[in-house]
Amino acid sequence: MSVAVRPSPETPTGGRGAWHSALHHLGLLRAFTRQGLHVRLAYRSEFWMRLLNTLVKMAAIATVWRVLYHQSPGVFPIGRREMVTYAILAALSSEVLTWWEGPHFYLGMRVRLGTLVGDLLRPISLPYQLFAIRLGESLAVLVTITAPALLVAGLVFGLAPPAGGYLAGGAAFAASLCMSFVVLHCLNFLAGMVVILTTSVEGVATAYHGVMTILSGWLIPLWFYPGWLRAVADVLPFRTVFFTPLSIYVGFIHGNGVAWALAEQLGWTAALILAVAGAWRGVRHRLVIQGG
Repeated sequence: MSVAVRPSPETPTGGRGAWHSALHHLGLLRAFTRQGLHVRLAYRSEFWMRLLNTLVKMAAIATVWRVLYHQSPGVFPIGRREMVTYAILAALSSEVLTWWEGPHFYLGMRVRLGTLVGDLLRPISLPYQLFAIRLGESLAVLVTITAPALLVAGLVFGLAPPAGGYLAGGAAFAASLCMSFVVLHCLNFLAGMVVILTTSVEGVATAYHGVMTILSGWLIPLWFYPGWLRAVADVLPFRTVFFTPLSIYVGFIHGNGVAWALAEQLGWTAALILAVAGAWRGVRHRLVIQGG
């Protein structure tokens, strides 16, 4: 049975109420983002180990692609410097755009411990609060891990500048990367909804991580894939996480293709936000039924 709650006389309504609600949600977003920042900056030993791991991973991936390019340069659609840059940026951006941690693991842990009700009682929807926390964590990683590693990469490997120049090409890459963050969060959250329904973190995570690794273009650019696998990747949103922004940066996507790629990515972003809202609405109702 639903009960309509009328606003009290003190509650702003109309345009004033909408403005008050927007400010309220922005304040909550800042609070949860700050929480994510504090979590990532709390442990110094973890910071140094993660920075070292990032540098080793970046060097290893860059070295592999340099060797492969030297052996068969004709099979690459871009130059050697651009290919090494693609590999390095993929390794570094994966520290911010993570699919091995996030909402699906968090929700799995909360379901296993039976503490999900605490998240539901907070004055902000679960998808929004997890996005804010993840945003804070990613900003901390960007400043403390990715930025120093990128500086080292520029000094050691000599990264290529963005295709189209730092202004146009850099802006397109940054816009694409921001949408990649939202797309990945939505995919992680949808995987978390499957975790809630199945209570199987390991099984869902293994399948999801395999799909992300293969179809996102993170480890291997999609231009190397056979036709049938490339066709599969092209109709799914996973490639917009890494392949789209990185292809824009190195110039594999150029000219009018950049605008089309950004428009397509924006479409996937909107579609996945709607999918998250619908999925959470359905799962939340199911949780209420189980609890009652």
